[in-house]
Amino acid sequence: MLEFYFSYGGVLKRLRSGALGGEMDRLAEHFFILGYKQASAKIYLSRIARFSQFAAARCGLMPISQDVIDSYLRTFTTDTPRIGAVSALGHARRVAPERFIGSVPSVEDDPDAPLLASFSDYLHKVRGLEPKTREGVLLGGRRFLDWFHHHHPGQDLVALTAEHVLAAVEHRLSLSATLGHDRRNFGATTAW
Repeated sequence: MLEFYFSYGGVLKRLRSGALGGEMDRLAEHFFILGYKQASAKIYLSRIARFSQFAAARCGLMPISQDVIDSYLRTFTTDTPRIGAVSALGHARRVAPERFIGSVPSVEDDPDAPLLASFSDYLHKVRGLEPKTREGVLLGGRRFLDWFHHHHPGQDLVALTAEHVLAAVEHRLSLSATLGHDRRNFGATTAW
């Protein structure tokens, strides 16, 4: 399935190496099934491949521990690439949980699950949105909640202010500007 996103033999070889190399075709299929645009899927796959190389140097083909993940995330000095890596690794853990020590938190363990489920129900019943459209809106909601929890730990959503919303929007816009820059330099920056 990787051939749908990448065509060069050397790139495919690098993607299929590392601690998660055997799972990369499953991950590519995962992004395809979820309807990710080709450019977005390539970015996620490249992020996972970078982690895969890092993990291979630390644990080889053994299951990947949380310590390896934490060590990798500490290599990022700013929030933007760290958040991107966390998101990519979340996909990897969902697709290949057997490659990781410990389990991915289940929906029941997610304190935001009831809120997001209720929001999804509203989007379906009141707004009449189709499943893929709801997924996109819910992804935005999940990103906002993640941002809120990261920047205002311990605060309840009841404390949400207009300033919080503006700060979150500015944060997303800064990521979009960075992503746009990365896309212009995609061939140079993602040699995977």
